[in-house]
Amino acid sequence: MQIRLTMFLSLALLYLLHDRIMSSRFKRRYGKAENFLGKNAPNEIQRFFGRAVYLTMIYYLLVFIYLITGFTFWGLISTITLLDGIVFQLLGFSLGLLFLLLMTKARFNLGSSWRIGLDRNTADYLVTTGFYRYVRNPYFFFLMGFQFSLILVVPNAVMLFSFIQSLLLFNLQVREEEQFLFEKYGDDYSTYQKDTGRFFPRLRF
Repeated sequence: MQIRLTMFLSLALLYLLHDRIMSSRFKRRYGKAENFLGKNAPNEIQRFFGRAVYLTMIYYLLVFIYLITGFTFWGLISTITLLDGIVFQLLGFSLGLLFLLLMTKARFNLGSSWRIGLDRNTADYLVTTGFYRYVRNPYFFFLMGFQFSLILVVPNAVMLFSFIQSLLLFNLQVREEEQFLFEKYGDDYSTYQKDTGRFFPRLRF
């Protein structure tokens, strides 16, 4: 339990550190807002996505309490025995570190075009280089990979449910963003959309 707690807490803190440093760098370098979810959202759907982020944080807080106290919340946090082993924990921790690095690189790729949610007022440009040359949503893909790595570190029902919820919400968010980007960039985005996959590179024969 102690090893799991250390790995889980380390990855969680590294993610928060990654997000804080990148956000600070963005504001310092570009001098504009980056978060358009929650109270800053342009519509009700985006406000809902902002609230869903806090729900995920509650899931992780429950898991953190479980790792410290052993309290299973009346069986809610049940271990997935198939993934219960030190090999999976080490694999999950290693993957978590890798996906954090990839997420950081993806944010660097976007530069001033990085934002969370739909920014309808700021002029920026369509990024089609770096990871975005191959897929339209690499950051979401790497973030899902990071969440999956946490399941390997702490394999239980709450972590799995959180992953499935994020998978559904990210897919809904991406579809919202695709419509928004088409309205913003027109044919340039339409061409880019045809040439690149949503989460995986398009196979060409």
